[in-house]
Amino acid sequence: MAKFSLPKAEEGITRSSLRVPSNMLPRIEEAMANSPYNRKQRSKWIADITEQFLLRSDAPNLVAEEFIVPGSTASIPVTLSTELDEKINQMIERVLMEEGSRTDRSSVIRTAITQQLMANVGMQLSPKETRNQKIAALGGYDEPTV
Repeated sequence: MAKFSLPKAEEGITRSSLRVPSNMLPRIEEAMANSPYNRKQRSKWIADITEQFLLRSDAPNLVAEEFIVPGSTASIPVTLSTELDEKINQMIERVLMEEGSRTDRSSVIRTAITQQLMANVGMQLSPKETRNQKIAALGGYDEPTV
């Protein structure tokens, strides 16, 4: 008689669902198509751009300003490292402390995605310390040096 058990969860991995505006999904796919990431690496792309976003000095303000229209979202599965998960939780606390606004995990990640999509078309406004960073590896463009 064979004994079956549930598969062990990978250590260091957090799985959850992310709610994004439905019209953002094609833009994510397009950004990924123009980057070194393939469709199976969507979680990796999301994790990498979220890591970069969390380094921005204006991240708490951008997250606090983020909003989503109810009923217009799609849910996508995402897998993140527990280290990134903790950084996202720290950002949620920073937003509350600095901006006085309660937010959630999806809001932080959606803001990171939005900022990346804006950067890809040259519309992102960045603080001084991130202006000259190269984001081409994430599917973006090289920002001009000022």
